[in-house]
Amino acid sequence: MPHIELVPDRKLLKTNFDGYILSLEPVPVLTTDFTSTNRPHRVKPTEQQYSYYHARLFGMQNHLVRDPWANGQCYYIDVTGMVQRVSYDTSLGRMRPLVAMFKLPLPTSDESEDDAIAIHRYNCSLVFPSEQLCLLSDGCGTVRVLETGDRTTGREWKLQSTFKPSEINLTEGVLPGGGVLLDGRFLVRDGKRTLHLVMLQIDHQPVGKSKSLLHWFTLEQSASPVWTVSVSRTLQSDGYPRYCALDYHATALLVACDEPFRFTHDSEHPVIVPEPQTLPTEGEEKPVWEQFPFRWTQTLEEVNITFDKHPDVQYRVLTEPSSPTNEPCLKVFANGVLVIDGTQLCSKVDHERTTWAMDRKTLEITLQKQITGVGWPFIVSGGPDETLPEATDDRTELSDLPPATNLSAPLESCDFEGEQETYYTLERLSCINHTVTHTVSLGSGPPLFTVNLRPGLPATFALRHDVDACLWQLQPVAFGTEDCRFQHEGTLHAFGYVQASKRQQKYLACPPSMGYAVISESHRGIYLYRSSLGASGAGLRNRNGMQVAIGQHQFVSLKDSGEVLGISCEDEILMLLTEKGILALQIATG
Repeated sequence: MPHIELVPDRKLLKTNFDGYILSLEPVPVLTTDFTSTNRPHRVKPTEQQYSYYHARLFGMQNHLVRDPWANGQCYYIDVTGMVQRVSYDTSLGRMRPLVAMFKLPLPTSDESEDDAIAIHRYNCSLVFPSEQLCLLSDGCGTVRVLETGDRTTGREWKLQSTFKPSEINLTEGVLPGGGVLLDGRFLVRDGKRTLHLVMLQIDHQPVGKSKSLLHWFTLEQSASPVWTVSVSRTLQSDGYPRYCALDYHATALLVACDEPFRFTHDSEHPVIVPEPQTLPTEGEEKPVWEQFPFRWTQTLEEVNITFDKHPDVQYRVLTEPSSPTNEPCLKVFANGVLVIDGTQLCSKVDHERTTWAMDRKTLEITLQKQITGVGWPFIVSGGPDETLPEATDDRTELSDLPPATNLSAPLESCDFEGEQETYYTLERLSCINHTVTHTVSLGSGPPLFTVNLRPGLPATFALRHDVDACLWQLQPVAFGTEDCRFQHEGTLHAFGYVQASKRQQKYLACPPSMGYAVISESHRGIYLYRSSLGASGAGLRNRNGMQVAIGQHQFVSLKDSGEVLGISCEDEILMLLTEKGILALQIATG
């Protein structure tokens, strides 16, 4: 299983970026107030939906969906079930009136008396798999395929097909009720038109940890305009997905999570459940790390390996060339048995800086990571787990730490989401053999946010690199090729640092041009970050004469707009969906 290392393009990094200065220039805000009939539709969790995963799914869902095929257009669903189009006229510099596109029948209280459905009811969601199709879920168990035509014309959408995932004979493991659409993809191959969609459900366990279910459906259009479900797949995890996208050919699913997702059902290729591994009996050979045990710990820069010495074991550490590159490679032997092979490590290390020390009690080896700032989920595949430090009650001390005075300061407690360090991994899961074909170690932080840089491409995810945020795009490969490559598309300078200091953040976003970045709070206001100060910042220099790069930071108060329910970023306009209205912030591009 190949392990992918995300190495940023140095041409897209700014080593001389000196941070942001606060700008007091006002940001023009256009407001469109809601009436009693066109305010956003919103479902709040029930008494049975009280897990952390439910809270995150209901609280962090973006209800303002941007159309990647039409700049300046986004959509939300109002309390009557009407899909409303929100658009901005760049030539006139003002908002256009709301346009109703499709009436979604919302279930009434009498229709949702079924307790099983009520427990698994979610908010409405929609995705755009192509420039003329839309997938719409009512959150109660029904998904609709809509033909939109050219969405820039504003003509009414037409219903093509309706299906209920829980009632399809092909499905297995789909809970009663609805789900939230995460991604969709439209493909035409050999004259066959197919639609792929991925839906998320939370399986709440009264006793034990809740589980996340990803349902992947394939729809075929045998006779226009009817779509029928041809393949159904289900994946399950003990974690919550932070990034989920279909690859270009819809032959694999890419998921970033702190716990692995695995296939539990596939109507096309039956899932073979591996037999549980049994403990080796007498006479069976144990793994080498059980015969000669060691423990390992890590920081963001290095990995430390410790062997406890025994009188009957002779240890030997060598740095030998490894074919075919003939580069130095660490090898650790115990009684002539190879225990650690440097070619099998989770990620590359700087062998020239590898050190080891041996005394009467221990053998200690220190490896320097080539890519710093990223945690290893394992040291070698199938090897021993990392030895974690004992928990200490130092929360008071960490919370009282003063802010760093410069961007090169060490990471602080706010850089991590929780008190326990968690490692996230991005995996590519093939629908053909249900295996993990590629893995990417994301370290202790999940993707910050996702954005569609270009229409028809899988979503790009932003990942923290040192103090920056780098955006990574999945690259296309030939059909039938089990390959996975990511390209560094752009950098939001120092955004990872400022994001870590904001405790009240709700939505993070940027436009396709990556000209600015946004941190939105739920009520109080939003923060705008631009990496360039414009013409007024040209020629700024440090005291020693070196030229520096400085960005601009602005804060916009939301006053009495209510809770922010959605966000959509364009190059010149930032649109916010709130409880009381739509706010359009005009972003200066000069």
